[in-house]
Amino acid sequence: MSSAAARKSLGTNVHFTETLEDGSIFVSRVPKELPTLSEADLPPLVRKPKSAEATPLTPELQHALTKLRNEDPAHWTVSRLAKKFDVPRPAVLMLAPCPEWRRQEIQSKADAEWEQLGYKKRLIRINRLRRRLQW
Repeated sequence: MSSAAARKSLGTNVHFTETLEDGSIFVSRVPKELPTLSEADLPPLVRKPKSAEATPLTPELQHALTKLRNEDPAHWTVSRLAKKFDVPRPAVLMLAPCPEWRRQEIQSKADAEWEQLGYKKRLIRINRLRRRLQW
């Protein structure tokens, strides 16, 4: 059977056929070479590309970052500061960790929320934590 006959008998979605050394016919339903795409053929970008170079913060900007974080950590969260100063979140966490009084405030809110939970919901959360620890 010739490759043209094989192509006709197998349908229209065959891209190419090739006769191998042992006489068998290799049939491919995908193109041998991928089509080249230009940027005009692609959809628009969802996010703007991040710059490869990270600009280091000057000491003045570092001081401003820590000052904002210490003044109002509820408003100036890690995400907001990272966006404002255009630095990664871990950099903000290293430069300006959460103040101790804010940590205690968050913990007391979490404790009050825990006390409001019923027996079943507490049991469910405890079991979830146990399962997570076993990963």
